[in-house]
Amino acid sequence: MSEAPVFPRLDNTVGAIFVGVILGAALWGISCMQTYEYFSVSKMRPSTRHTKITLVQEYRRDAWFNKIMVGILFILDTVHQIFWTHVLYIYLITEYFNIAYLNQVVWSLVAQIIISALVGLIVQSFFLYRIWILSRHNIYAVAIVGILVVAEFGVSIAYFTEAWKVTTFDLLPNIFRLSQSVNSVAAAGDIAIAVTLIFILYRSKTGFSKSDSIVKQLILYSLNTGFLTSICALMSLITITLYPTNFMFMTFYIVLARLYTNSLLATLNARKKLRVRVGTSHNSLGSSETRDIPRNKTDPSFSIIPKQETSHHLAIRVDTETARGYDATISKNNDYELSVFGGREQAKNQEHAV
Repeated sequence: MSEAPVFPRLDNTVGAIFVGVILGAALWGISCMQTYEYFSVSKMRPSTRHTKITLVQEYRRDAWFNKIMVGILFILDTVHQIFWTHVLYIYLITEYFNIAYLNQVVWSLVAQIIISALVGLIVQSFFLYRIWILSRHNIYAVAIVGILVVAEFGVSIAYFTEAWKVTTFDLLPNIFRLSQSVNSVAAAGDIAIAVTLIFILYRSKTGFSKSDSIVKQLILYSLNTGFLTSICALMSLITITLYPTNFMFMTFYIVLARLYTNSLLATLNARKKLRVRVGTSHNSLGSSETRDIPRNKTDPSFSIIPKQETSHHLAIRVDTETARGYDATISKNNDYELSVFGGREQAKNQEHAV
Protein backbone atom coordinates (compact mmCIF):
# COMPACT_ATOMS: atom_id res chain seq x y z
CA MET A 1 0.00 0.00 0.00
CA SER A 2 1.60 3.24 -1.17
CA GLU A 3 1.89 6.16 1.17
CA ALA A 4 0.08 9.40 0.46
CA PRO A 5 2.33 12.16 -0.84
CA VAL A 6 3.48 14.68 1.70
CA PHE A 7 2.57 18.25 0.76
CA PRO A 8 4.94 21.06 1.65
CA ARG A 9 3.64 23.90 3.78
CA LEU A 10 2.17 26.60 1.57
CA ASP A 11 1.71 29.34 4.16
CA ASN A 12 4.54 31.59 2.97
CA THR A 13 4.32 30.70 -0.73
CA VAL A 14 0.90 30.15 -2.29
CA GLY A 15 -0.65 31.29 0.99
CA ALA A 16 1.05 34.69 0.66
CA ILE A 17 -0.28 35.00 -2.89
CA PHE A 18 -3.75 34.03 -1.65
CA VAL A 19 -3.75 36.81 0.96
CA GLY A 20 -2.52 39.32 -1.61
CA VAL A 21 -5.19 38.33 -4.13
CA ILE A 22 -7.97 38.63 -1.52
CA LEU A 23 -6.78 42.07 -0.41
CA GLY A 24 -6.28 43.07 -4.03
CA ALA A 25 -9.84 42.01 -4.88
CA ALA A 26 -11.19 44.15 -2.04
CA LEU A 27 -9.19 47.16 -3.23
CA TRP A 28 -10.27 46.50 -6.81
CA GLY A 29 -13.87 46.75 -5.61
CA ILE A 30 -13.06 50.12 -4.06
CA SER A 31 -11.45 51.28 -7.31
CA CYS A 32 -14.63 50.23 -9.15
CA MET A 33 -16.70 52.47 -6.88
CA GLN A 34 -14.25 55.34 -7.25
CA THR A 35 -14.20 54.95 -11.03
CA TYR A 36 -18.00 54.97 -11.09
CA GLU A 37 -18.02 58.09 -8.92
CA TYR A 38 -15.60 59.80 -11.27
CA PHE A 39 -17.54 58.97 -14.43
CA SER A 40 -20.92 59.53 -12.83
CA VAL A 41 -22.97 62.12 -14.68
CA SER A 42 -24.94 62.96 -11.57
CA LYS A 43 -24.70 66.53 -10.39
CA MET A 44 -24.20 68.01 -6.98
CA ARG A 45 -25.48 71.53 -6.47
CA PRO A 46 -24.83 72.66 -2.91
CA SER A 47 -26.18 76.14 -2.26
CA THR A 48 -27.27 78.30 0.63
CA ARG A 49 -29.71 81.15 1.14
CA HIS A 50 -26.80 83.54 1.51
CA THR A 51 -25.11 82.92 -1.82
CA LYS A 52 -26.01 82.41 -5.44
CA ILE A 53 -22.92 80.32 -6.07
CA THR A 54 -23.73 76.87 -7.36
CA LEU A 55 -21.12 74.13 -7.58
CA VAL A 56 -21.71 71.56 -10.28
CA GLN A 57 -19.97 68.19 -10.36
CA GLU A 58 -19.92 66.72 -13.82
CA TYR A 59 -17.13 64.49 -15.10
CA ARG A 60 -17.64 65.70 -18.68
CA ARG A 61 -16.18 69.06 -17.69
CA ASP A 62 -12.94 67.46 -16.57
CA ALA A 63 -9.89 67.47 -18.84
CA TRP A 64 -10.12 64.84 -21.60
CA PHE A 65 -6.76 63.28 -20.70
CA ASN A 66 -7.96 62.85 -17.11
CA LYS A 67 -10.86 60.76 -18.37
CA ILE A 68 -8.62 58.72 -20.67
CA MET A 69 -6.12 58.21 -17.86
CA VAL A 70 -8.80 56.98 -15.45
CA GLY A 71 -10.23 54.64 -18.10
CA ILE A 72 -6.84 53.14 -18.91
CA LEU A 73 -5.98 52.74 -15.24
CA PHE A 74 -9.23 50.93 -14.52
CA ILE A 75 -8.61 48.51 -17.41
CA LEU A 76 -5.03 47.86 -16.29
CA ASP A 77 -6.17 47.43 -12.69
CA THR A 78 -8.77 44.88 -13.77
CA VAL A 79 -6.33 42.93 -15.95
CA HIS A 80 -3.82 42.93 -13.09
CA GLN A 81 -6.41 41.42 -10.74
CA ILE A 82 -7.40 38.83 -13.37
CA PHE A 83 -3.79 37.76 -13.85
CA TRP A 84 -3.23 37.22 -10.12
CA THR A 85 -6.54 35.38 -9.78
CA HIS A 86 -5.45 33.15 -12.66
CA VAL A 87 -2.17 32.39 -10.86
CA LEU A 88 -4.05 31.35 -7.74
CA TYR A 89 -6.58 29.29 -9.69
CA ILE A 90 -3.87 27.33 -11.51
CA TYR A 91 -1.95 26.43 -8.36
CA LEU A 92 -4.94 25.65 -6.13
CA ILE A 93 -7.55 24.29 -8.55
CA THR A 94 -6.22 23.22 -11.94
CA GLU A 95 -3.05 21.62 -10.58
CA TYR A 96 -4.54 20.55 -7.27
CA PHE A 97 -2.60 17.67 -5.69
CA ASN A 98 0.19 18.12 -8.25
CA ILE A 99 3.13 18.83 -5.97
CA ALA A 100 5.65 19.02 -8.81
CA TYR A 101 3.74 21.83 -10.52
CA LEU A 102 4.16 24.09 -7.50
CA ASN A 103 7.69 24.67 -8.76
CA GLN A 104 6.49 25.89 -12.16
CA VAL A 105 6.15 29.58 -12.95
CA VAL A 106 2.73 30.39 -14.42
CA TRP A 107 2.84 32.78 -17.40
CA SER A 108 0.40 35.21 -15.78
CA LEU A 109 2.70 35.51 -12.77
CA VAL A 110 5.29 37.09 -15.06
CA ALA A 111 2.85 38.99 -17.29
CA GLN A 112 1.48 40.97 -14.35
CA ILE A 113 4.90 42.61 -13.92
CA ILE A 114 4.44 44.76 -17.02
CA ILE A 115 0.89 45.69 -15.97
CA SER A 116 2.09 46.73 -12.52
CA ALA A 117 4.89 48.77 -14.10
CA LEU A 118 2.46 50.65 -16.35
CA VAL A 119 0.11 51.41 -13.45
CA GLY A 120 3.01 52.74 -11.39
CA LEU A 121 4.29 54.87 -14.27
CA ILE A 122 0.91 56.49 -14.95
CA VAL A 123 0.10 57.24 -11.32
CA GLN A 124 3.56 58.48 -10.38
CA SER A 125 3.68 60.66 -13.51
CA PHE A 126 0.35 62.19 -12.45
CA PHE A 127 1.73 63.10 -9.03
CA LEU A 128 4.98 64.26 -10.62
CA TYR A 129 2.97 66.75 -12.65
CA ARG A 130 1.31 67.94 -9.45
CA ILE A 131 4.77 68.61 -8.03
CA TRP A 132 5.68 70.54 -11.19
CA ILE A 133 2.62 72.79 -10.81
CA LEU A 134 2.64 73.15 -7.02
CA SER A 135 6.37 73.90 -6.89
CA ARG A 136 5.94 76.68 -9.45
CA HIS A 137 7.89 74.73 -12.06
CA ASN A 138 10.82 73.86 -9.79
CA ILE A 139 13.00 71.87 -12.17
CA TYR A 140 15.20 70.44 -9.40
CA ALA A 141 12.35 68.93 -7.41
CA VAL A 142 10.80 67.47 -10.54
CA ALA A 143 14.12 66.15 -11.85
CA ILE A 144 14.96 64.27 -8.64
CA VAL A 145 11.56 62.62 -8.38
CA GLY A 146 11.33 62.13 -12.15
CA ILE A 147 14.59 60.18 -12.22
CA LEU A 148 13.19 57.76 -9.64
CA VAL A 149 9.93 57.35 -11.59
CA VAL A 150 11.72 56.62 -14.87
CA ALA A 151 14.22 54.37 -13.10
CA GLU A 152 11.44 52.28 -11.56
CA PHE A 153 9.79 51.75 -14.92
CA GLY A 154 13.11 50.91 -16.58
CA VAL A 155 14.10 48.40 -13.92
CA SER A 156 10.61 46.87 -14.07
CA ILE A 157 10.95 46.33 -17.82
CA ALA A 158 14.35 44.70 -17.30
CA TYR A 159 12.88 42.53 -14.53
CA PHE A 160 9.99 41.48 -16.79
CA THR A 161 12.38 40.61 -19.63
CA GLU A 162 14.52 38.38 -17.43
CA ALA A 163 11.60 36.87 -15.51
CA TRP A 164 9.97 35.76 -18.78
CA LYS A 165 12.91 33.38 -19.27
CA VAL A 166 12.39 31.77 -15.87
CA THR A 167 10.31 28.58 -15.99
CA THR A 168 10.76 27.25 -12.44
CA PHE A 169 11.05 28.86 -9.04
CA ASP A 170 14.44 27.21 -8.61
CA LEU A 171 15.78 29.83 -11.04
CA LEU A 172 14.37 32.83 -9.19
CA PRO A 173 17.65 33.52 -7.31
CA ASN A 174 19.11 34.45 -10.71
CA ILE A 175 16.87 37.53 -10.88
CA PHE A 176 16.71 38.28 -7.16
CA ARG A 177 18.77 41.46 -7.48
CA LEU A 178 16.47 42.82 -10.16
CA SER A 179 13.42 42.04 -8.05
CA GLN A 180 15.00 43.76 -5.08
CA SER A 181 15.91 46.76 -7.25
CA VAL A 182 12.31 47.16 -8.43
CA ASN A 183 11.06 47.26 -4.85
CA SER A 184 13.87 49.61 -3.76
CA VAL A 185 13.28 52.19 -6.49
CA ALA A 186 9.50 51.96 -6.02
CA ALA A 187 9.81 52.67 -2.30
CA ALA A 188 12.22 55.56 -2.92
CA GLY A 189 9.97 57.08 -5.58
CA ASP A 190 6.78 56.86 -3.51
CA ILE A 191 8.44 58.35 -0.44
CA ALA A 192 10.01 61.15 -2.51
CA ILE A 193 6.65 62.06 -4.07
CA ALA A 194 4.79 62.07 -0.74
CA VAL A 195 7.45 64.07 1.11
CA THR A 196 7.85 66.61 -1.71
CA LEU A 197 4.11 67.26 -2.00
CA ILE A 198 3.68 67.66 1.75
CA PHE A 199 6.72 69.95 2.00
CA ILE A 200 5.45 72.20 -0.80
CA LEU A 201 1.96 72.40 0.69
CA TYR A 202 3.31 73.06 4.18
CA ARG A 203 5.31 76.03 2.91
CA SER A 204 2.17 77.34 1.23
CA LYS A 205 0.41 78.30 4.46
CA THR A 206 -0.82 81.88 4.37
CA GLY A 207 -1.53 82.67 8.01
CA PHE A 208 -5.26 83.01 7.33
CA SER A 209 -7.24 80.39 9.23
CA LYS A 210 -9.75 79.71 6.46
CA SER A 211 -7.21 79.36 3.67
CA ASP A 212 -4.83 77.39 5.88
CA SER A 213 -7.60 74.90 6.63
CA ILE A 214 -7.76 74.17 2.90
CA VAL A 215 -3.99 73.70 2.77
CA LYS A 216 -4.18 71.36 5.77
CA GLN A 217 -6.85 69.37 3.96
CA LEU A 218 -4.57 69.05 0.94
CA ILE A 219 -1.73 67.90 3.18
CA LEU A 220 -4.03 65.31 4.73
CA TYR A 221 -4.97 63.97 1.30
CA SER A 222 -1.29 63.74 0.35
CA LEU A 223 -0.56 61.86 3.57
CA ASN A 224 -3.41 59.41 3.05
CA THR A 225 -2.62 58.69 -0.59
CA GLY A 226 1.16 59.03 -0.63
CA PHE A 227 2.24 57.24 2.49
CA LEU A 228 -0.06 54.26 1.98
CA THR A 229 1.80 53.39 -1.21
CA SER A 230 5.12 54.28 0.43
CA ILE A 231 4.53 51.96 3.40
CA CYS A 232 3.38 49.14 1.13
CA ALA A 233 6.43 49.54 -1.12
CA LEU A 234 8.71 49.57 1.93
CA MET A 235 7.11 46.41 3.32
CA SER A 236 7.58 44.70 -0.04
CA LEU A 237 11.26 45.70 -0.01
CA ILE A 238 11.78 44.59 3.60
CA THR A 239 10.12 41.20 3.16
CA ILE A 240 11.93 40.35 -0.06
CA THR A 241 15.23 41.27 1.60
CA LEU A 242 14.61 39.33 4.82
CA TYR A 243 12.80 36.37 3.24
CA PRO A 244 14.17 35.95 -0.31
CA THR A 245 13.21 32.26 -0.51
CA ASN A 246 9.45 32.69 -0.05
CA PHE A 247 6.65 34.81 -1.48
CA MET A 248 5.76 36.98 1.51
CA PHE A 249 6.76 40.08 -0.44
CA MET A 250 4.14 39.25 -3.09
CA THR A 251 1.35 40.07 -0.64
CA PHE A 252 2.49 43.70 -0.60
CA TYR A 253 3.52 43.69 -4.26
CA ILE A 254 0.00 42.71 -5.35
CA VAL A 255 -1.64 45.31 -3.11
CA LEU A 256 0.75 48.08 -4.22
CA ALA A 257 -0.61 48.29 -7.76
CA ARG A 258 -4.15 48.52 -6.40
CA LEU A 259 -3.15 51.28 -3.97
CA TYR A 260 -1.62 53.24 -6.85
CA THR A 261 -4.92 53.26 -8.72
CA ASN A 262 -6.98 54.10 -5.66
CA SER A 263 -4.65 56.93 -4.64
CA LEU A 264 -5.07 58.65 -7.99
CA LEU A 265 -8.84 58.13 -8.04
CA ALA A 266 -9.13 59.38 -4.46
CA THR A 267 -7.21 62.52 -5.41
CA LEU A 268 -9.49 63.25 -8.36
CA ASN A 269 -12.70 62.48 -6.48
CA ALA A 270 -11.62 64.49 -3.43
CA ARG A 271 -11.86 67.69 -5.44
CA LYS A 272 -15.60 67.99 -4.91
CA LYS A 273 -15.14 67.89 -1.13
CA LEU A 274 -12.57 70.65 -1.36
CA ARG A 275 -14.92 72.68 -3.52
CA VAL A 276 -17.71 72.39 -0.98
CA ARG A 277 -15.26 73.27 1.79
CA VAL A 278 -14.04 76.31 -0.12
CA GLY A 279 -17.64 77.34 -0.82
CA THR A 280 -18.59 77.05 2.85
CA SER A 281 -15.55 79.03 3.99
CA HIS A 282 -16.11 81.67 1.37
CA ASN A 283 -19.72 82.17 2.36
CA SER A 284 -19.06 82.17 6.10
CA LEU A 285 -16.71 85.12 5.71
CA GLY A 286 -19.35 87.25 4.06
CA SER A 287 -17.84 87.18 0.60
CA SER A 288 -19.33 88.54 -2.56
CA GLU A 289 -21.66 86.43 -4.66
CA THR A 290 -19.25 85.90 -7.52
CA ARG A 291 -16.13 83.84 -7.96
CA ASP A 292 -13.22 83.95 -10.28
CA ILE A 293 -12.72 81.11 -12.72
CA PRO A 294 -9.31 80.43 -14.27
CA ARG A 295 -9.05 79.94 -18.00
CA ASN A 296 -6.44 77.22 -17.61
CA LYS A 297 -7.78 74.02 -19.22
CA THR A 298 -4.78 71.77 -18.91
CA ASP A 299 -4.11 71.25 -15.24
CA PRO A 300 -5.18 67.72 -14.19
CA SER A 301 -4.50 68.19 -10.51
CA PHE A 302 -4.36 70.76 -7.77
CA SER A 303 -2.57 73.58 -9.54
CA ILE A 304 -0.92 76.82 -8.60
CA ILE A 305 -0.23 79.76 -10.85
CA PRO A 306 3.05 81.30 -9.65
CA LYS A 307 2.99 84.58 -7.79
CA GLN A 308 4.88 87.66 -8.94
CA GLU A 309 6.09 88.32 -5.41
CA THR A 310 9.00 86.44 -3.86
CA SER A 311 6.80 84.94 -1.19
CA HIS A 312 6.52 81.15 -1.30
CA HIS A 313 2.98 81.21 0.04
CA LEU A 314 0.12 79.61 -1.79
CA ALA A 315 -2.36 82.48 -1.71
CA ILE A 316 -6.07 81.88 -1.27
CA ARG A 317 -7.93 85.20 -1.41
CA VAL A 318 -11.13 85.67 0.52
CA ASP A 319 -13.28 88.65 -0.44
CA THR A 320 -14.82 90.26 2.64
CA GLU A 321 -16.11 93.69 3.45
CA THR A 322 -12.90 94.62 5.25
CA ALA A 323 -10.12 92.62 3.59
CA ARG A 324 -9.39 91.51 0.07
CA GLY A 325 -6.11 89.67 -0.31
CA TYR A 326 -6.89 86.04 -0.99
CA ASP A 327 -9.30 84.40 -3.34
CA ALA A 328 -10.30 80.74 -3.49
CA THR A 329 -11.04 79.97 -7.12
CA ILE A 330 -12.93 77.25 -8.88
CA SER A 331 -11.59 75.87 -12.13
CA LYS A 332 -14.14 75.99 -14.91
CA ASN A 333 -12.90 73.02 -16.88
CA ASN A 334 -11.37 70.91 -14.12
CA ASP A 335 -14.46 71.37 -12.02
CA TYR A 336 -13.08 70.42 -8.66
CA GLU A 337 -9.42 71.29 -9.10
CA LEU A 338 -8.00 73.81 -6.66
CA SER A 339 -6.20 76.59 -8.50
CA VAL A 340 -4.60 79.34 -6.47
CA PHE A 341 -3.60 82.75 -7.71
CA GLY A 342 -1.08 85.01 -6.08
CA GLY A 343 -0.79 88.50 -7.54
CA ARG A 344 -3.91 90.63 -7.96
CA GLU A 345 -2.96 91.83 -11.43
CA GLN A 346 -1.94 88.34 -12.54
CA ALA A 347 -5.22 86.91 -11.33
CA LYS A 348 -7.13 89.63 -13.18
CA ASN A 349 -5.42 88.72 -16.43
CA GLN A 350 -6.04 84.98 -16.09
CA GLU A 351 -9.51 84.86 -14.57
CA HIS A 352 -13.00 86.15 -15.29
CA ALA A 353 -15.93 86.50 -12.94
CA VAL A 354 -18.93 84.16 -13.03
